[in-house]
Amino acid sequence: MARGAGPTPEAPTPELETLLRHAAEARSGQARAVLVRGPAGIGRTRLLNLARQRLTAEGYAVRYAGGPPDGPARFPAAHALLPPPPGPQAPAAAPGDLRDDRHVLHRRALDLLAAGPLALVVDDAQWCDEASLRCADFILRHAAARPLLLVLAQRTDAPGPGTPVLAEILARGRCALLEPAPLTEAAITRLVTRTCGGPADQGFVRRCAELTGGNPLLVDRLITALRTLGIRPGADAVPLLGELHQGVLTARVPELLAAGPRRARQVATALAVLGRGAPDLLAALCGLDVRAVECALKGLRRIGAVPPGSPPHIREGVRGAILATLPAPELRDLRIRAARVLSDAGRPAPEVAEQLAPLGRIDEPWMFAVLRDAAAEAPTRATVRAAGRWLRGEAGRALTDAERGGLHVELARAASRTVVTPAHALWHLRQALALTPDPRGQAPVAVQYAMMALGTRRAAEGLRLLERVLDGLTDAPDTGDGPAGRDLRTTVESALLATAVNDRTALPAARARAAALPVPAGHGPADRRLLAALSAFAALDGGSAERAAALARQALRADEPGTAGWGVFCSSAVLALADRVDEALAALDRVVSPAQENPPLWPRRAALAGRSLVLYGIGDVTAAARDARAATEVTGPAGAPPLAHLALSSVLLSRGEAARAGAVLDELARTAPHLDHSVWEWHLYLYTSGRVRREHGDLEGALELWRRCGRSQEEAGIANPVLAPWWLPTATTLGRLGRGAEAAGIVDAALERTRNWGTPRALGLGLVAAAAVVRGRARTRLLAEAVETLAGSPARLELARAEYQLGHELLALGDARAARGHLRQTIELATRCGAHALTALARDTLVTAGGRMPQLAVAPVDSLTPSERRIATLARRGHSNKKIAEALFITPRTVEMHLTNVYRKLDVRGRGDLPRGLAPRTRAAAPRPADGVPSPP
Repeated sequence: MARGAGPTPEAPTPELETLLRHAAEARSGQARAVLVRGPAGIGRTRLLNLARQRLTAEGYAVRYAGGPPDGPARFPAAHALLPPPPGPQAPAAAPGDLRDDRHVLHRRALDLLAAGPLALVVDDAQWCDEASLRCADFILRHAAARPLLLVLAQRTDAPGPGTPVLAEILARGRCALLEPAPLTEAAITRLVTRTCGGPADQGFVRRCAELTGGNPLLVDRLITALRTLGIRPGADAVPLLGELHQGVLTARVPELLAAGPRRARQVATALAVLGRGAPDLLAALCGLDVRAVECALKGLRRIGAVPPGSPPHIREGVRGAILATLPAPELRDLRIRAARVLSDAGRPAPEVAEQLAPLGRIDEPWMFAVLRDAAAEAPTRATVRAAGRWLRGEAGRALTDAERGGLHVELARAASRTVVTPAHALWHLRQALALTPDPRGQAPVAVQYAMMALGTRRAAEGLRLLERVLDGLTDAPDTGDGPAGRDLRTTVESALLATAVNDRTALPAARARAAALPVPAGHGPADRRLLAALSAFAALDGGSAERAAALARQALRADEPGTAGWGVFCSSAVLALADRVDEALAALDRVVSPAQENPPLWPRRAALAGRSLVLYGIGDVTAAARDARAATEVTGPAGAPPLAHLALSSVLLSRGEAARAGAVLDELARTAPHLDHSVWEWHLYLYTSGRVRREHGDLEGALELWRRCGRSQEEAGIANPVLAPWWLPTATTLGRLGRGAEAAGIVDAALERTRNWGTPRALGLGLVAAAAVVRGRARTRLLAEAVETLAGSPARLELARAEYQLGHELLALGDARAARGHLRQTIELATRCGAHALTALARDTLVTAGGRMPQLAVAPVDSLTPSERRIATLARRGHSNKKIAEALFITPRTVEMHLTNVYRKLDVRGRGDLPRGLAPRTRAAAPRPADGVPSPP
């Protein structure tokens, strides 16, 4: 233990003056004893050192004894204070015989007193053996008329074998008590000024005093830490003091433990291994009785190692410091003992597995049994990896191939629930496939592998694996044409199509395979996966939005098990392309907020990315930004899903941050080298990259990226007009460059595809593109028609852009009055969407048109999402949650979730308090049902 506190003021302290006064009384022939008592760091040792110097200068013979610096021991202070004189002597008595030799020690003291005043000083007297302290008390009583001063120093936070005797000496009235006072604020100010070389802020000094209690050692270390960091003791440093003080306390605890009783170290080590634990568990691990453990816990709380609370737990910083000092073999033995103690106490398997997971070698069957139970109940990455180490070891190799393969599949399932990316789970599945030779056994593992590999660089490998398994099932004589064989082939077929639908090279062949398959009924997970794949092919073909949405809706089969995987992402994307955004968002909401306690993390990230794109597509830029950032805030070798980067870059473009959007896309290209193999991500990447180039003024570079997107879609047979609609910015950019004839062919092909797909969004965007290749009033007529069409779609941001183009064209034709109306509408829509770049552009154009800036009142209703507005509107009309769910093809739970958000945002108690004007403000479109639900009487 470091002895002594930090620097103290140079002027004599009141404690030193008191001690010297007792010394003066002793010099006059009245023996005195003084007990200097206080916690570590209060300045006891420094006070003794200063007193020894002054007493020596005043003619005292000073004899000193102190506890060992490397830890407590029952040290015989009497031998150190009164050693025998030089020359031949009788053998010294053993420490245990000091009680019989107190007369000998008394004579030695009298010999010294004959020469003048004598001071016997003992530091850390609580660690003295009992016999030494009783000898000192005996000498004091039998030298009452001699110039003898006995000074004993005791640490109050580290009880030792001498503590009871010190209490007896003090209680008999022959000893004065001296307790060093903590530093005052004035003393702290002087210390800070001297240490930091400048004046100290009084708020800073006051906070130092509050945190340290005026303990000189703590004050010194706190100020030293600040000085080391280069922080001046001003008002700006006050917020940092709390954190630094905790660091100082944590750093002190190991030295206090090293200097404290052995049982305190034992209990602290046990707590460091367990993290937290009741006294009976700690006692079993330490080999102590419960009463000794509770006593040790009191001492650990006094020094700050264990905070208040039950069950006891150790501070994390202290825990790490203790574990770092333990040799590896000792720590391993402690963890194994802790696991056995917890298991015997009936603790849950995950808690027991926490002790086994850090072990480098898992070599006993009972260990694997615990890890396996923990992986099934509440898996963690460490638990799954530890179980994998056992399986790869000698014990695992003793199992049959079938047993090992089954365990690998089991661990893969657990691993998928613990990590953001499924790389570790895929490794286990590859091991299982290698141990399973026949196609029938490989089929379910291959399906699991392929579905888990979607969106990763292993997706192509999963596709090839499924093709091999499917060929093997076709050739295998024992597969048969019965229900079981057909179900197995359907399972593999659906997974193969699900994988191929996002692989550019496999898409054409998979399309032909999908066309030959009948539409399944959707009774099982494989059927629903196949329905999702068929809906994706229908969407990519661009034939009919209604048919694609119907397949996607049937694939979701709300509230049924097995819908939280790839099928949800695929079906929700199809529904969003078909303008069924409420259904798409409801499906993704179930993945983002699942009912299960330990859901896989990577599907949630993918769902957040998908929901961000859907929200951006309906113009909710603020909510899209929130989800995109949540999906991209992920660590790991594979990073965030590519769709998350694409959504974030789109959001940044709408906010006028083209440089940051480009940086996000560059990072995506760097971390996803196989991006060009995908269907959805690759084309969105090219489309968004072109938008970034356009914002930087590189129009030719933007056109080249968009054309490349179009060629890639053509090669893959993608005809959907709203999946990465490259043709729209291409046509408008060419029109702006005066190259309308060049854009005409692109527009004609796009118009045909938008009519085939048939959604208001597609038709409205087609009209915007058509307006780019004409001029004058023909252009404004097409733009006005586009505005009317888009008003019937959920694409609020696209509507705002069309409004702006119409206002800009009217202004160019000299109709400033009409232009101002459309520009104000643009500003209102873009502001509510959060599209700052478009808002600023429209404001500048409005000023040019002679208009004044509109004063937009942001009402609570404007914070509702389109889904929340629609559901709240139906609820206000008196429809039940069940009726709303049936009308919108979502679950009653989703309706309830949306209504809860509405009540919170509008600060109302229920549907009876919902205000009027909840329906989205859109222009009149072609006649269509308001909500699809008959009004109640």
